[in-house]
Amino acid sequence: MKKKEWILAMLFFGSLWGVSEALLGGVLYRASVPYASVPLSIIGFVVLTFAWVYFPRAGTGIVVGACAMLFKFLNTPFFACHLLGILLMGGCYDLFLGVFKIRSRWLSALAATYLGYALFALMITYVFGYAPWVEGGFGKVVGHIGIGGSLAALANAILVPLSFRAGERLKSRLASPFAPRFQWTAGVVSATTFVLWLMVTATYLLGSSPVR
Repeated sequence: MKKKEWILAMLFFGSLWGVSEALLGGVLYRASVPYASVPLSIIGFVVLTFAWVYFPRAGTGIVVGACAMLFKFLNTPFFACHLLGILLMGGCYDLFLGVFKIRSRWLSALAATYLGYALFALMITYVFGYAPWVEGGFGKVVGHIGIGGSLAALANAILVPLSFRAGERLKSRLASPFAPRFQWTAGVVSATTFVLWLMVTATYLLGSSPVR
């Protein structure tokens, strides 16, 4: 796989995840929806799974997560906790599929989700000392992992294997939509990625956000 195809794919999948974080996340967090991270984590894992089908190698999850984190940073008001959560979920996905190489997809999704939620809650509370979490104390940490983490983990345990099947079917029809030999698919992917990153960069440089 050529390097430019890999870069395009990482930016493409990262922007898909980033769009969900910016748009859906903006709506959920503004409305103070309880456990708003749950649907965002589920979407993130589905996107990561499609990326993994095309690039089944260690590093795919963390790079896609980093691109999604950058996309959200450029597109929405700065919240370090949200960015940390995205990066941790991508890293944990990578850990169980790329490093540990657990064959059971539902188990990998379950474990990666729980670990992501646990690391986030512990780090944001006891390492970074973010005020709302420090004030919430251990009860907030347990609630985030036990309730939010469980909801996301159970959903991911079901949806990740299904997404693998869907992704593999897609790949059988479009072996490499990031390669120049597939003219129309490569064109759509390239144009979508370019437009999304152009818009988000322009938004950042102009000092305004479409998500308010």
